[in-house]
Amino acid sequence: MAVAALCYLLITALLFRDLLPVITTTLAGDFRDPLLNASILAWNAKHLPLTADWWNYPAFAPLSGVTAFTEHLLGAYPLASPVIWTTGNAVLAYNALLLACFPLNGVATYALVRDLTGSAAGAFVAGLAFAFAPYMSNQLPHVQTLMAYGMPVALLGLHLYVTRGQNQGLILFGAGWLLVLLSNAYLIVFFPILVALWVVWFGRANARRVAAIAVAAAMATLPAIPLLVGYQVRQAAYGLSRPVSEIELYSAGLRSLAGISTSSVLWQRWLPNTYNEAALFPGVAVAVLAIVGVVTAPRRRVVLFYLACAIVMWLLALGPSHGPYWLLVRLPGARSIRVPARAWLVAALCLSVCAGFGAAWLAARPRTRWVAALLAVMIVAEGWFIPSTTAAPALMPSGVPRGAMAIDLPLLPGDANADAQYRAVLGNYRVVNGYSGYFPPYRDRLRSALGDHNPQAFAPFRQRADLYVIVRPDVERPFVTWLEMQPGLERLPDAGTWRVYRLARDGSGPPPPVLLPLPKAGEVAGVLP
Repeated sequence: MAVAALCYLLITALLFRDLLPVITTTLAGDFRDPLLNASILAWNAKHLPLTADWWNYPAFAPLSGVTAFTEHLLGAYPLASPVIWTTGNAVLAYNALLLACFPLNGVATYALVRDLTGSAAGAFVAGLAFAFAPYMSNQLPHVQTLMAYGMPVALLGLHLYVTRGQNQGLILFGAGWLLVLLSNAYLIVFFPILVALWVVWFGRANARRVAAIAVAAAMATLPAIPLLVGYQVRQAAYGLSRPVSEIELYSAGLRSLAGISTSSVLWQRWLPNTYNEAALFPGVAVAVLAIVGVVTAPRRRVVLFYLACAIVMWLLALGPSHGPYWLLVRLPGARSIRVPARAWLVAALCLSVCAGFGAAWLAARPRTRWVAALLAVMIVAEGWFIPSTTAAPALMPSGVPRGAMAIDLPLLPGDANADAQYRAVLGNYRVVNGYSGYFPPYRDRLRSALGDHNPQAFAPFRQRADLYVIVRPDVERPFVTWLEMQPGLERLPDAGTWRVYRLARDGSGPPPPVLLPLPKAGEVAGVLP
């Protein structure tokens, strides 16, 4: 396993060889989600998880409970937070987490398939197949999706307990289950389906062991209950859910199995790269090895289970219009996720297990050993990608006091606000801007009011506290002129080429809390009329 881990680590280093020299200042991937996730890691490192302060992520001020607008990344806390505590560098922590996911996924899959096949060669190839599956390059901006190593750990525990009779398998299953719960919302929905199918397939004849598995899952879930309840309460207060039309938009299609990532290398001339989230190409080498595994494996029942589950997860990836996903959208909480195509992550693991059986059979025979080696190389080649990089925004001495509320102008749509909230998290102030999985309902009205030079755009914020206004160089001069005419405006020292102002709070008497309470039933969240 140590040799396998070293190989996975070396392949990861080669994939990200351009990132390593600038790992402290540059993010792998695009500008949006990587910067959001770096901000979340920094926020986690500064606050005790699940406390009232932690739930109030400092974007979309003055709304409270904004942490529940997106992923929490608490599963990365043990790795990322010490990096931030030691270096103060959230970019380094994000990149370290990203790079660690590939070998961790490989090693966890290696351990599972080593136990199932008894073959180190088969386990090594299975680890390659999952860690460097073509699907992984498509999810590069979503580090929470890459944090998938809890799944093979939990499955290994199940096999050890039910098929080997080892009680310590329950502990391993519980640890993997908790890792899954703390990784991302999609696996909270999809992985329990795999576990339920596993129990029906392998454990239905032993009611005592099925009950023990249920108890282990329940006990492992206990630490995550405050997190799950906190999300449910806050998302319900804001009415956050995905319409079926949006879920269908992010579903895979029947042709998605031929889709590859735009960053993939080997098949760019032959396969389409326009499927985005729905690119589900499994790789020719993995498909061949999986077929060999199904045909030749002595533990045929095990291989058939993982093949069947890969098919089930593919059907779920098709979304509510073409598959059984329409049942999921009726379950509580399932409407909070919008990309059914990510069910393919579980399918990729299942196919990797099948491929491990095929590689084990080939490697055990001198005449076919070279075929296993060739297909292992092909797995890496098919999963090879060229990652894009983005320089992280530099921090500027904005002059905004700790805990104050600011608006970073221009207020742009969507992902263009990712750097504004990144600077707010690291600068320890709250910002009206934000980029997340959800957006407040007043965002577009606020942008329109600012564009119309309507002074009422600032009024709801100034009623609660002083409002600091950060003006970037690309803001048009007429807007700056209008801003400087506002009553109660004070210009602070510039931050380089950026201007900084303070709009004094309106009103007398004790100020109200900076953050609004969660909306009550029937209320619409927002601060604008």
